[in-house]
Amino acid sequence: MSIEHIAVIVLAAEVVVMVSARVGTERRHRAHAEGRGPAPRPREDPLTFVPAALYGIAAAATAAGALTLSVEPTVDALATVAMFGVLLPAFTATAVLRLSTRGGRGAVTPGLRGLAATVAATGGLVSAGLV
Repeated sequence: MSIEHIAVIVLAAEVVVMVSARVGTERRHRAHAEGRGPAPRPREDPLTFVPAALYGIAAAATAAGALTLSVEPTVDALATVAMFGVLLPAFTATAVLRLSTRGGRGAVTPGLRGLAATVAATGGLVSAGLV
C-alpha cells in the first residue's frame, strides 16, 4: 500500500468525522426546534470555530510531510497541500472536539486537546501524500 492510498483513506476518515459532527449538531438543533431538547450552545457548528493552533499543527505536519516526500513547489501542489493538508485536518480535529464534548467549549480537557492535535498532525502528514 502506497502513501497515496493511505492519504486517501485518511482523507475519507476526516470527511466521515466532519459529517458525523455536523449531523450531531443538526440533530440537536432540530430537536430543540421541535421542543424535544435544550437550546443549542452558541457557536456550536463544528466548522465555525477552529482553534488557530490546530491550523499551525496541521501546517507544520504538512510541511514536514511535503519535505520528506520531495514535493515540487508548484501552484497546483501548494493549493492541494493547503486544502487537504491544512484545512481538512484542522476542521477534522475541531470536529473531534465537538463530538467529544457535545459542542461545549468548557468541557475541553488537555487530553482532548492532545487528541485534536494528534488528529491535525496525522492528517497533515499523511495528506501530503496526495500531492
